[in-house]
Amino acid sequence: MDKHYMQMALDIAKKGQGNVSPNPLVGAIIVKDGKIIGKGYHEEYGKNHAEINAINDANESVEGATLYVNLEPCTVHGNTPPCADRIIEEKFKRVVIAQKDPNPEVNGRGIKKMENAGIKVEVGVLEEEAKKLNAFYNHFMVKKRSFFTLKAALTLDGKMADLRGDSNWITNKKSREHAMYLRFINDAVLVGAQTVRHDNPHLNVRGYDKKRPFYKIIISKKLDIPETSNVFKTEGNTIIFCGKDADKEKIKNFEKLNSKVFVNERSENVSIEFLISTLYEMKIQSVLVEGGASVFSQFIEKNYVDRMALFYAPKIFGKGIPAFGKITPKYVNNPLKVDIERWETFDDNFFIQGTVCSQD
Repeated sequence: MDKHYMQMALDIAKKGQGNVSPNPLVGAIIVKDGKIIGKGYHEEYGKNHAEINAINDANESVEGATLYVNLEPCTVHGNTPPCADRIIEEKFKRVVIAQKDPNPEVNGRGIKKMENAGIKVEVGVLEEEAKKLNAFYNHFMVKKRSFFTLKAALTLDGKMADLRGDSNWITNKKSREHAMYLRFINDAVLVGAQTVRHDNPHLNVRGYDKKRPFYKIIISKKLDIPETSNVFKTEGNTIIFCGKDADKEKIKNFEKLNSKVFVNERSENVSIEFLISTLYEMKIQSVLVEGGASVFSQFIEKNYVDRMALFYAPKIFGKGIPAFGKITPKYVNNPLKVDIERWETFDDNFFIQGTVCSQD
């Protein structure tokens, strides 16, 4: 039954999507005498963790019960007290954990602390599923950088816009709704200056109640984007990356629009490395890279694309703007490979999501 209860913990953990970052998604199930007596999940950053919510939800004493939780209980005192301490205090008999916490401040300490208190601890039940659920968090802790998902809406022949640069709308409404869901579960969306100039996007999250800060990131080496752009009129934190030659007055003007401008003082361009290190310092764990083709190529060439999320419509443009037309040419013996993890249809559109394989 361990797998059954752990799957329940994983399922309930998903309810925190979009609202707990930079904390991980965590669900907890309490079982005593063969029945569930409490359950909870981490609902919002800064509020109770899953274990505490499950304990508070319990309809009887949890002493002697088994706790199922998809991530190792914490041992650090942040916005809330350490969960491991509360578990010990409540005298749980057994704790079943899917995944050890990769956060170096916790990593094994919660397990050891509970074991030292006489609690039987088991680790590794549905571990792979747990790691997939918290892919953003795990990646950020291990790789020390944001998790980048490249998202594009394409025709069957791989065009992201027609020859005039028009892309409204290639895909259908259901595809666009799912694309908005991807924004919701990520910390940020990123585009280049050309996308802002040509498409004038809002880059906000619509249709979801996102309680955590959402960042709208723009790469514009010379700050050649209109100050009247829609992106400055919508909710969210706007971040602009520019090169050292950007006009100082423009920087001041964008800051007056409640935007944070980061200047790459070492180059007239915006290096991906500069951007990545800055986002890491800001604790931005996940970024949806939405275009355009030049931005796509920069991330792909540097091997910084972790996932592809591609929407296809049954249309063919022939001549048009290809999404991947600016990357170094690939051939049959050395293509950019994607391991497909998910395939779904949205009426006559189809969506594929996959992990980008390492390029040697």
